[in-house]
Amino acid sequence: MTIGRHRIMRQSQQPRKVTFASAVGYGMADLYGGGQGALVATYLALFWNRFCGMDIGLTQSVIGMSAILSAFAALGFGVLCDNLYRFRVGRRFGRRRLVLAVVAPLVLVGLLLWIPGLPVPLYCLVYVMWVMLAQLFGTAYSTLPGEMTTDFSERTMLSTVRLFLSTASGTLIPLLGGIVLAAVGENHPGGYMGFAFAVTILFSAAIMICWRSTWEMTPQQAGFGAYAQADGVDRARGRHHGDVRGMARIWLRRAVAMAREYASTLRIAEFRRHMVVYVMVMVSMDMFGQLFLFFAIYDWGTTAAFASMLLTCAVISLPLMPVFGWAVIAIGPRRLYGINFAGCLIGVAWMFASWMLSGVLTRGMWTVFTIVGAVWFFSFKSLCGYLPWQVFPYMADVDQIVTKRYRSATFLGAQTFVRQLCSGLLSIGAGMVLAATGFDSQLDTQPPAARIGIGAMLLGWFAFAMVVGWFASQRMGLSKETDGILLNEISRLQHGGSKTEISPEIRNTVERLTGISYNDCWRD
Repeated sequence: MTIGRHRIMRQSQQPRKVTFASAVGYGMADLYGGGQGALVATYLALFWNRFCGMDIGLTQSVIGMSAILSAFAALGFGVLCDNLYRFRVGRRFGRRRLVLAVVAPLVLVGLLLWIPGLPVPLYCLVYVMWVMLAQLFGTAYSTLPGEMTTDFSERTMLSTVRLFLSTASGTLIPLLGGIVLAAVGENHPGGYMGFAFAVTILFSAAIMICWRSTWEMTPQQAGFGAYAQADGVDRARGRHHGDVRGMARIWLRRAVAMAREYASTLRIAEFRRHMVVYVMVMVSMDMFGQLFLFFAIYDWGTTAAFASMLLTCAVISLPLMPVFGWAVIAIGPRRLYGINFAGCLIGVAWMFASWMLSGVLTRGMWTVFTIVGAVWFFSFKSLCGYLPWQVFPYMADVDQIVTKRYRSATFLGAQTFVRQLCSGLLSIGAGMVLAATGFDSQLDTQPPAARIGIGAMLLGWFAFAMVVGWFASQRMGLSKETDGILLNEISRLQHGGSKTEISPEIRNTVERLTGISYNDCWRD
């Protein structure tokens, strides 16, 4: 018996409890998950425009096309990650943690993004690889809370610690970047390079810490026990090369069935509602990250260092993370979404007011007004990024009572496909709009049409997304109580309980969350 399999067997006999230390170890990897987006969104477009000879249209097109390619890759990554237990390499090293071990050293390829003077096609190729790695990482990483525990409070602790560290990373990167740029100068590539190199190396180390600190379902718990039991027979027959041929046959069949597999996720009513909220929130945050520095520099008339400092106002959300976790349990995601979206809309109006008052107020008064607005806005923006990831781990629970399978990575692949596709198309559209309005990053000031284009894309889209997300979120039914009802019913059915012995409350809960008649759930 291999070491890896011996460890899996021990875990199946003695389920592990999530402690604060293991939650921190898990959350460390989101220094990369949250930080890589902040690093790229805050500085890469500006770096490419100023030091690599790429105009705004080309930059946004590369970012957008990479997101679209990542969207299609997400479909394959989701099914692959869910089914790695079919193969020996997955059963030996894990289906989620194996991916983390592979991604950790590969993220260092991102260092090439920050070296000026390289051929433009190389920047494009490396950026595509960077986005793909982030997608592969997210597919495995975001499913781990559901793998490590079924306890609502423990999952909440995992997600809270993870998002605390993610927000800390996304906050500290602009803060430290702003300090470096203020010290070295914004018109020299050395500051950007040194800072990006250090952060990228930190990302690699953080993923390795997560790999060492986490665990996942055994093949038996995940429904792949038959493959683990077949290992001994395969070895006895000397069929060491059968896995390669078998893999080819399996994935040929899976390629044909993959569209049906992903389409089946949309049968779940709660997932459809979650998808609308998630896509609106995440695409608006992508757009904000790509354009905020341009908005601050050209519409507000400030510097990149000042804009970086404003982004660090998100630090206010760090002490609020435990409050966010408590609120999810105490008042439920639906009500918290309503509060969140209302706060974000007020923050957008505040930023618009700062734009209109720039040059009207004295510089000191305007700076105070803008910083206060930034504190308000980024507090709610952080909650905006927190809630969808807090809710997502429970989608696989809703699906399991319908299909009998735990398909968290498949659900992640489906939602990421839609998010990345929409984000890519919007990025390309933003680049086209800015190019059409006469935007030129080599100019110290932009024409009025370009400034209006930046403001409209940044603030207009964010406000639209918050309104749509608010309407969708108010139809959601997941909470600690309803998820507990689902898990208890799944456990009862797994242990031979009869579907005819069902209370009206449980029936109504299942049907509300799944959108499917209870009689059509848990079918052979």
